[in-house]
Formats: sequence, structure tokens, C-alpha cells
Amino acid sequence: MASDVEKVIRLFQRRETQEAVSEWIVQLAKKIHERPEDIIWFFEELRKRKEWDKKLEELEKSTEDLSPEDLFELAVKEAESTPEIHKSTEELLIEARRNIRKFKRIENKLKHVGVI
Repeated sequence: MASDVEKVIRLFQRRETQEAVSEWIVQLAKKIHERPEDIIWFFEELRKRKEWDKKLEELEKSTEDLSPEDLFELAVKEAESTPEIHKSTEELLIEARRNIRKFKRIENKLKHVGVI
């Protein structure tokens, strides 16, 4: 799969390929009544979610044998390296719910037309 992605990245450097993919995204967006930027956002989110799932699996495997104290220390180290968030919990929840609804809506439409 990685080699396929690399091939596409090399192809995407060509202007003609960028235009063809852009036209395809616009047509897809029209077909499912969404904005082209939302289609791109969806596939970016899909890729991020797959990466997060993979990282979570790796983390679960690496922490299976840790004691609760060691897990707590690991969590503290992770929290210290996490960027600071300048939004309230309520704002974050509202934004998360909105993004989940948007993701599910687009996912269902893409499944309906057979793209995913």
C-alpha cells in the first residue's frame, strides 16, 4: 500500500494529475451534494483515524505488562508533551460532535455511491 501511495504522490506532482484529481473531487462533491473541501477533509480525517488506531494498538501492546504506577507516569509524560489547548471543554465537545456528524454524513453518502 505504501508503494501505491508513493506512486500517487509522484504522479500528483504533475499539473495534469492535480487538475484531473481536482475535477474528480468536484464531480464527486456535486454527486453527493457536499463541498469539495469537505470531501478532502473527510479523506484527511479518515487517514488520521487510521493512524490513531494504529498508534493505539501499538500503545496497548507496549503497555500490557506495565503496573498502574508506570502507566500513570507514562500518561503524565504524554500530557506534558501535548500542546496546550485554549478552548473550553464545552467548545471542544461541540466541535467534536459537529465533526463526527459531518464525518458520518459524508461517509454514508460515499458508501451509498460506492466510493468507500
